[in-house]
Amino acid sequence: MNISKKQIDDLSLQVTVAVQESDYSEKVKKALNDIRRKLEIKGFRKGMVPVGIVQKMYGRSTLLEQVNTVVSQALGDYMEKEGIHIIGEPLASEEQAKADWDNDVDFSFSFDLMLAPKVDIPIDSNLHITYKKKSVQDKDIEEYISGLLNQHGTMKVVEKVEKEDFLKVDLKQGDLLISDSYLHLKTVAKLKDKKAFIGKAVEDEVEADITVLFPKEVDRAVLLQVKQEELERFADPVFTFVIKEIKRFEPAQENQDLYDKLYGPGNVTTREAFVEKVREQIERNNEGESNYLFGQEVKKVLSEKAAIRLPENLLKRWLYEANDGKFTMEQIEKDFPVFLEDFRWQLVRESIMKKAGIKVEKDDMVQVALVMARYQFAMYGLNNVPDEHLLKYAESMLANEKEARNLYERAEENKVISYIRENVTVDIKE
Repeated sequence: MNISKKQIDDLSLQVTVAVQESDYSEKVKKALNDIRRKLEIKGFRKGMVPVGIVQKMYGRSTLLEQVNTVVSQALGDYMEKEGIHIIGEPLASEEQAKADWDNDVDFSFSFDLMLAPKVDIPIDSNLHITYKKKSVQDKDIEEYISGLLNQHGTMKVVEKVEKEDFLKVDLKQGDLLISDSYLHLKTVAKLKDKKAFIGKAVEDEVEADITVLFPKEVDRAVLLQVKQEELERFADPVFTFVIKEIKRFEPAQENQDLYDKLYGPGNVTTREAFVEKVREQIERNNEGESNYLFGQEVKKVLSEKAAIRLPENLLKRWLYEANDGKFTMEQIEKDFPVFLEDFRWQLVRESIMKKAGIKVEKDDMVQVALVMARYQFAMYGLNNVPDEHLLKYAESMLANEKEARNLYERAEENKVISYIRENVTVDIKE
């Protein structure tokens, strides 16, 4: 066996592994004998199938498998011996000559390797990174409270139409009748176009042009209960709207019932306590936003300092081959700048983890899952979910393989960002 290397450029090199028959012949012979011992073919006792038949049936595939094993092992050993560290996987060279597996006994395989760049960024007090801190303003509190009141509001039946009401209507046009359609007047952009409905009551009729009410075809299709491509069969856009029901959204009242619903019975009993709870939530939200922006700033600053150069053409080919053609080269080209940015940060992150001895434990993943669970429940207005329910939900996330991978990535990112924050100079900017 002979292994040689050729520098393509300072970011990549080509390694060629040349194997002779003596490098693999015994392995092929042993593999075929193993197959023969287990092979059952009608007319022959188990393990007694003639070698020639075994060779004819399995010789080519066995040769291919064993040569591939020998080459892979040799390439791995060579990279370890020579101290060659790569990113991605070895790529079969585009200059690779096609092997004749039926006639050749000696083979040569060339691989393009993307050399892993050296990343060494001192994480110490000399490195300054900005942390943007947002304070809570009175208007933020009022806006948040308004949002809570709307979130817990209800729909109520009313007698007369106002400009933002929900109407259940029948649409008539000659013999055509479309029953139980819905018209939300808030979605009609201009006041003059919905004035004909304002003040009307149940069973009143209004004639209106639906192309005026809804300039977008998709909205008209929903109103008429048809697919968008079927709109052309409605030549006349003027319909008679028969009002069947009028509903109006009413925000929730700020009272003890709302306090109990949001924070549990008796936990908040005064306006002052409610405002304080809201302030705390906004502060948590602001802290989350500030932490996110800090993380983005860390990535930007450290990636720029690392100034990592990468073999971009090989990277594109690796992305294409590693994904089994799921993405076209055109798609890869389009998204490549974003990939490069993420990939450079990944290399920086891995370097910091190795140097600082940072490891991700299961508890780190659980904590990330708990934060995500708490956030998801809060989106539905559930701010008082017991810890045991949150933990159960977090454990279910960890049980899902895909979710677990995402949680690992997040936990790893969090630990690296936290380490950086603890060891650099953080410039707080209000």
